[in-house]
Amino acid sequence: MIDAEHPYHVCMDRPVYLRSVGTALPKDVLSNEQILSGMPWLDTSADWIREHTGIHTRHVAQPDEHVTDLGQRAACQAFDRANVSAADTDLVILATNTSPFVYPSSAAVVQGELAKIGYGMPRAAALDLQQGCASFVAAIILAKAMVQSGQCQQALVIGAEVATRMVDWTDRSSLLLGDGACACVLTCEAPPADRDAPCLELLSSFMKTVPDTDSVYQRSGLDVRNHPRQHMAHAASLEQRIDRDVLYQRLLDAESGANQHFYMDGRKVYRFVRRTVPGAGFFDVLHRAALITDDELARAQRLGRGSRDDPSLRSAISERVDRFVPHGANLSLDQELAEQLHIPYQRMALTLQDHGNTSSASVGIALDRIMRGGTSYETVAKRDGDGQLTRAPERIVVDPVQAGHNVVLLSFGAGTSWNYVAARAI
Repeated sequence: MIDAEHPYHVCMDRPVYLRSVGTALPKDVLSNEQILSGMPWLDTSADWIREHTGIHTRHVAQPDEHVTDLGQRAACQAFDRANVSAADTDLVILATNTSPFVYPSSAAVVQGELAKIGYGMPRAAALDLQQGCASFVAAIILAKAMVQSGQCQQALVIGAEVATRMVDWTDRSSLLLGDGACACVLTCEAPPADRDAPCLELLSSFMKTVPDTDSVYQRSGLDVRNHPRQHMAHAASLEQRIDRDVLYQRLLDAESGANQHFYMDGRKVYRFVRRTVPGAGFFDVLHRAALITDDELARAQRLGRGSRDDPSLRSAISERVDRFVPHGANLSLDQELAEQLHIPYQRMALTLQDHGNTSSASVGIALDRIMRGGTSYETVAKRDGDGQLTRAPERIVVDPVQAGHNVVLLSFGAGTSWNYVAARAI
């Protein structure tokens, strides 16, 4: 299928396939109970965390473990599962917000380390991409365009984060984040028939940014000493209750600790995602994938311009989405997104309960789970204004992706940016 004399010009207008997904997670797992036992200043409970975020545990990288290490491991797994040669790769994109340095790119580091262990990519270009938690899906969209246009024959896309390293461990919001990596191989070469898991044909995409640089940001670099077990050890060494000033005087000097942490205006982000993301992009990406008609798109767009809601239209459209893989930010928010899109929880794949919010890696990690097996989670409880329980938690089982399924990926992050990809499993 590839013309040896013109390898970059034969893929124009041909399908692009996501041939495989790989993942890598740090070995250290921290439960809510462990963190709260070692960090009494957080002043909350494991039950509160589970009920409000859906998170039970998260993986935490060691101080000598970086996004480059996690990304390399995920990439090896993706190549092995894709049944392709790494040498055919023309492009490496590493989506991350937690690179250990400004330059060289972490993608170049991963490319070099992979070559040392037999995954050389001698003709590849490598670059990092940063778009907050939306980075990985954005990287898939850009790599797809390069492969489809004929600029590339094959691309490696990685999403890797050591998100726990950028949080303020005196703030309860730190409990949302976890570390991990994912990787996928994109190519215009059709997958073999004897593969052991489905592949995805990438059908369409949507990208948009409404610039807001004050809702989510981090102004300076990471410090490997900012590790939850380090904080827990310091707390255990003190005889009296520790406060945030004592904590940072003991662990970080004033200069390196200043303004180094991730910040998020949670309420503002929550409102943005609920009000904007379901209406702008979802119907567009389905229309571009030929999953809804021109008339259905026009009717759906009128809903966002003040027309009365049309539950029957929303339900008819959602029936064409077999699996929905949103960014795992907070289970309460993801549940609201699914409800607004009329997608049953049984079609929404998440791994928040095990991994927390892994930022740009979250979509890929969840996608890996449902491409090679199912996943499950417990919904968050619903309460009224008086705190009375109106809906008890429910165990949700999400079955694996099957050939013929329509899969929609969604990411949203700092900027504020959001991206959709529609694909079909084959």
